[in-house]
Amino acid sequence: MKLFGTAGIRGTLWEKVTPELAMDIGRAVGTYVDGETVAVARDGRTSSVMLQSALISGLLSTGKEVLDFGLIPTPALAWGTREYGDAGVMITASHNPPTDNGIKVFNGDGTEFYVEQERELEELVFSGRFKKAEWDEIKTVKPTDIIDGYIGAVLDFVNHETNLKVLYDGANGAGSVLAPYLLREMGARVISVNAHVDGHFPGRKPEPRYENIAYLGELARELGVDLVIAQDGDADRIAVFDEKGQYVNEDTVIALFAKLYVEGHGGGTVVVSIDTGSRIDHVVEKAGGKVVRIPLGQPHDGIKRYGAIFAAEPWKLVHPRFGPWIDSFVTMGLLIKLIDERGKPLSEIIREEIPTYYLTKKNVKCPDEFKGIALERAYNALKEKLGGEVREVLTISGYRFQLKDGSWVLVRPSGTEPKIRVVVEAPSEKRRDELFELAYETVRKAVEEAMKNRN
Repeated sequence: MKLFGTAGIRGTLWEKVTPELAMDIGRAVGTYVDGETVAVARDGRTSSVMLQSALISGLLSTGKEVLDFGLIPTPALAWGTREYGDAGVMITASHNPPTDNGIKVFNGDGTEFYVEQERELEELVFSGRFKKAEWDEIKTVKPTDIIDGYIGAVLDFVNHETNLKVLYDGANGAGSVLAPYLLREMGARVISVNAHVDGHFPGRKPEPRYENIAYLGELARELGVDLVIAQDGDADRIAVFDEKGQYVNEDTVIALFAKLYVEGHGGGTVVVSIDTGSRIDHVVEKAGGKVVRIPLGQPHDGIKRYGAIFAAEPWKLVHPRFGPWIDSFVTMGLLIKLIDERGKPLSEIIREEIPTYYLTKKNVKCPDEFKGIALERAYNALKEKLGGEVREVLTISGYRFQLKDGSWVLVRPSGTEPKIRVVVEAPSEKRRDELFELAYETVRKAVEEAMKNRN
């Protein structure tokens, strides 16, 4: 059984994520990590206090001292771990539905556990070879409030005051305890919705996909705001609308920051996930930088491997100069600073600085046991059909065909669902539609043939 997915452990309460598992993770972390102190925190889900309590019991049983940061966003836990702990653990299922929960583990510098560390932690959990503290070695739990300290650190890093009018949607998640106050400290005029913590997520689904937050566009126009910011359940993800109430594509947000960092450094490497688009390559290469693509869920691995000055995947941006973790609060602060320094509304900045590409995503249902053979069939068929158009094939998390005209086709297995994801992007809508029809039908037929032949 595999515990860790693309972003920690995550799953349905009682089916995968249980108090017993949380206690075992606590025991494993306490056994695995050098040093005396482990920081813990939780999001606002109904099951998070229960799971955090079990986790803390496991940590204490190994002789670790526990710093309890309470209910805070995941980026704050990462920062607090670097400042005060030898390791950190967050109880959260991020953007998953309220029925789910999960666990993320962090190193003492604030990085999420690397893939090899997760593998070693899994082996420790399954072996049950945990440290056991003697009665006089058991330490204490220290409640520790880090919210003001974290806000101060973000403010110092961003170093900017504003008078922009900002609409904030907290998804009833953990970001609500921090984001409105950070924005106010920057001088912004803040209007908040869904900004009380509620583990039932009554305002909207916690994932900030466009379909879940589309209503913010109309609300932005009615309120006359300069910027809309939406977060997910644990506030590592961020979504953006401009002053016209237009949703800003995730790749466009990444491209804005990639361009900013490469220009500021006079070059450098940017790492982005395999499912990101060509507009990022365009602005980075024009500014004298380089783009490297990596598997989903591994921006911290990419920073370490390539010495990247910036890392991102859709909705999730890492600012290494501040810290090696995904941080939506630094993102919102720097985005406001960018708008003010350019002296133009966000829509105008995007129109002038970021090229337009056209993207389509759709899933093909495929049972997990058929994913491998279906993907191989789809790869071989697409390689033949695309022929001389192919410039390069990336074999990270599936297959991504980089085409000579700047278009690309990605087919990859979902890490959490019985589906194969098909993503196509092109410089024109016509080209996108042609490529998507070709790719989607190829994958659909490959799945049908794989299931038919295995039966």
